Parts: sequence; C-alpha cells; structure tokens
Amino acid sequence: MLHFEFKKSSRKCYESEREFKPGDGFYSALLECEDGQSERRDYSTDQWEGPPEDCIGWWKSSVPELGKGKVYWAPKKVLIAYFEHLQTSEETADLAFVTGLLLMQKKILTQLDSELGESILELHCRSSNTTYQLAVVEISPERLAAIQQELAEKLFVDQPVSDDVEGEEVSEEVTSE
Repeated sequence: MLHFEFKKSSRKCYESEREFKPGDGFYSALLECEDGQSERRDYSTDQWEGPPEDCIGWWKSSVPELGKGKVYWAPKKVLIAYFEHLQTSEETADLAFVTGLLLMQKKILTQLDSELGESILELHCRSSNTTYQLAVVEISPERLAAIQQELAEKLFVDQPVSDDVEGEEVSEEVTSE
C-alpha cells in the first residue's frame, strides 16, 4: 500500500482572515462548492454561526502549542462523508480512489473479496454497514502529490479529534488532554 506524507494546513479564520495562535479554538467545515469540488474553511469561535449551507461535515478543534508537529485525521464520520461526496462525480474519481485507500489504511474501510474484477474495489464500512464500489484509477506521481496536498488541507488537524458523535449531525469536538 502507498505511504502518504501530509503537511498541516494554514490556520486562519475564513471570515476575519485573522491567523490563529496556539491555544485558539476554531471550527472547521468541509463544504461542497457550486462546481462540485469541496473546500475546507476554518472559523474562529467568535465568527462561527453554525455549519454553512452545503456542509459535508464539521468539527471543533484548537491550535496546539508550538512544537507538537504531528497531524491527525478529521473525525471518521467527516472522512466517510467526504469519501461519499467524492464518489458522486467522475471528475473526482482519482481523489475518491486515494481517499478510499487512505480509509483502508486507517481501517475505517475494509476490502471485501469480490468478483467485480481488478478495476473495481468493493469496500465495506463496519460502523455503518455500508458497502462501496470504488473504481481503481491510475494516478501520475504529480497528480498524487496534488491529491495529498488537497487532502492535507481539507481533512487533517493538529490534535486528536474524538470519533464519538451523538445525534445525527456530523460534528466533533476535541477534548483537552
């Protein structure tokens, strides 16, 4: 399986453009744009008015103290919602394929034995008991680097995020340790 390197996204408020400082709380929202693409927006706690329209998922986090340098995944339900969103368009097939591989690597999705052939992976999510069919896509090294950057900007955070979600909304909050 491929190994992926991710860099942290820049932290500044989408509304005020103020840069976040260590210890600042903020909300991250993953949105579906009009062109079918997705975008991550970070909001300071004083600018957050709830999930924006066309929100795929959102979570609350805080900027860690300097020097921690480790990145973590967005909440599992946000990752799955983003993966499902990517599968709605052929234009994002390569992004969906890499995201599916990453979800397999994190054991969020498992590959099923399938008779669909080598061009389709059948993946299963145990937590929702959902099965997905994922097209296998060849990706150039340049495009892979761009996909890695895009996933880092949209789906990774600087602190661990709880995967325990109550209710129907996809939302997560970081607990202090």
